[in-house]
Amino acid sequence: MYYQQWLQLVEQALDEIETQYPKSPVAEKSKWRNRFCEIKKSCDQMLESWAAVMEQVTKLMEKYPDLDGGDKEIEEEVWLHESAVRSFRQGQGYYGLTMFKEANQLFQQVVEQEPDFLLGRIYLGLSLFHEGQWHEAERHFQIVANTEAHDSFVGFAHQMLGCIAVKRGDDRKAIKQFSKVTSLLPDHADAWFNLGACHYRLGEYHEAVPYFYHALSINEDDWEAMYYLSHCYRHCQEWSSVSFWRLASYEKTNHPRILESIAHDYEEMGDHEQALAWYQRLLGVDLKHAGAYHGVAWNLWALGRTEEAILWLKKGLTLFRDNQSLLFAYVWMEMATGQVAKAERTLARLPLEQSEQPMWLAMRSHLSSHQGNYLEANRLAERLIQQDLPALRALGHYQRGRIQLEQKRVDEAMHHFKEARQLAKGWKDPLFFEGVCHLMKGCPDSTRTCWSEIVT
Repeated sequence: MYYQQWLQLVEQALDEIETQYPKSPVAEKSKWRNRFCEIKKSCDQMLESWAAVMEQVTKLMEKYPDLDGGDKEIEEEVWLHESAVRSFRQGQGYYGLTMFKEANQLFQQVVEQEPDFLLGRIYLGLSLFHEGQWHEAERHFQIVANTEAHDSFVGFAHQMLGCIAVKRGDDRKAIKQFSKVTSLLPDHADAWFNLGACHYRLGEYHEAVPYFYHALSINEDDWEAMYYLSHCYRHCQEWSSVSFWRLASYEKTNHPRILESIAHDYEEMGDHEQALAWYQRLLGVDLKHAGAYHGVAWNLWALGRTEEAILWLKKGLTLFRDNQSLLFAYVWMEMATGQVAKAERTLARLPLEQSEQPMWLAMRSHLSSHQGNYLEANRLAERLIQQDLPALRALGHYQRGRIQLEQKRVDEAMHHFKEARQLAKGWKDPLFFEGVCHLMKGCPDSTRTCWSEIVT
């Protein structure tokens, strides 16, 4: 009982340090460093005591084997050298406290001393994995996979090899590893889920669906599998299935991510009342969710409730002063309501490195165009066109098109809108303005052709 209470206090303290240390002023960082050192010292003392007790336990088991009720793990350890047992137990303690660097050093000693001790090698691989030393972790799990006879251990090794491949961004290799797990252990729900997740990341949504269903057939409470299914159906535009699996996952957990996804779905479907209701429900679960304030404001704006929308953005910005999405929406609404001077002042207060980010380049270009400074507006839009990401280049061409259209340079504007369409398939706004260009050139049939694609 005491150990559990102590462990809970240590975990809470470490969580607090992880949250507070990065954002603390320099003057306060020493306080958190001192606290961390105290916790580490306490852990070391606890582990030394634990190791001493386990050493005594091991001696008793060697002297009286019948004391053990049949613990397979200890049965294997009995034949290990006493110092290896001590290191292994200490390593387990550090591992349980997520102190992987310290655990890694101890498990390394165990493996060097007892290279055939399976659990020591598995724990070493896990510690290396958590430290991001994937090459070394892979080597140890591959040894387990190649030498162990039991399917459960071989399956676990392939599962970890798959996880390492995922960390490296190689989903194709990961699929091969997770497939080996399911062939050895057909009821391994995590492996089926991971297969679905790999196909999902590769954009193979139809292939991903049966794997998530298989994971659910093993674990019917797997809300993450339900959540991924909703995303797969969302990419396929099967909205009834999206809603079903979103709500199913919501019933299993009130996770903010699910609430936000449901709100996004309604937003995309144009049901702003429902989107607003779900964003407000999200705030009921998490009052410090910046995306919820943005969502409430945007959907109020879409419903024509302009003043309320701006008030919600201001409320969000009091809590998240530097949030990019909230700031961007606020400047955009200032400009849309004719408060150009306010928008300009807000932009002027942005730090230089922030104002150079693509989203702010687009906003600054739009503001310059609104003020009639077309030279500067074009210059900023051109910087977007030079970006690596196609979506950003599309935004640059779209902005250049809007600028040329304001200057009545219809042919040049049409060129940029077409470029934007090619770079961002499915984006409707450039298509609408391309239709406007055709109308200005006296070609209404071409306009109808463009606009008919918007509603299909």
